[in-house]
Amino acid sequence: MKQVFLEKDLNKLKKYININETPWKWDKEYTKKTLKYIKYIKWIPWIRMIWIWNSISMNSWTKESDIDLYIVSSKNRLWLVRILTTLIFQILGIRKTWKKHEWRFCLSFFSTLEWMDFSIFKISNDIYLYFWIIYFKPLLSYNNTYELFIKKNNSWANFEIYKNTIEANKKNIIYKWNKKTTNSIILNKINIILKNIFEKKTKLSYKKLWKPYWIIISENILKFHNWDIRKKISEKIFKNS
Repeated sequence: MKQVFLEKDLNKLKKYININETPWKWDKEYTKKTLKYIKYIKWIPWIRMIWIWNSISMNSWTKESDIDLYIVSSKNRLWLVRILTTLIFQILGIRKTWKKHEWRFCLSFFSTLEWMDFSIFKISNDIYLYFWIIYFKPLLSYNNTYELFIKKNNSWANFEIYKNTIEANKKNIIYKWNKKTTNSIILNKINIILKNIFEKKTKLSYKKLWKPYWIIISENILKFHNWDIRKKISEKIFKNS
């Protein structure tokens, strides 16, 4: 049976995190900043989707907020996209660091087109992930990738009662057109080389953090967010269920 959470469940979630139906002034400012800076990476030919997630997409800005981005690449281009995006944002001085994070970009979530089905890392009664998806704010979506993302996650979740929210999300998409997909043996090899170089360092950091379940490092997903509140929220909301 597909997972579905009703409005009463959403209201429970709102008690634990500050979801607002309309954006505050600074939520809007953060979105404007994102649109300004994704201009510098939208040319990367293997990017298929960029969107804001977490506090800014849920209109729950705080003065400590950074801007979390989820970026989707085409097949066999995950590491190319990650390294190029990170390099550009580093040069521009807008990438989050340990000492500076508010008003900066957190490049903590990448996947390929083939791995947009989040059931691979959902937990029991994953209400946060469910509404996380619904409140995602897509800003760039080539070749109808956002629609494909919703379709893939419909395999385990029923979003029908929130279809108006999803349709409203589509209106946020500024950059959208069809891109031709090409395969290149040379680029495939470059992607593998970059993976071999940077994956070792990434996995070393992962081990130092005691291998938390919310971090994923694989061929098709890179999910690095420092903390995952899903279990805590699920336990609080459904402890008496």
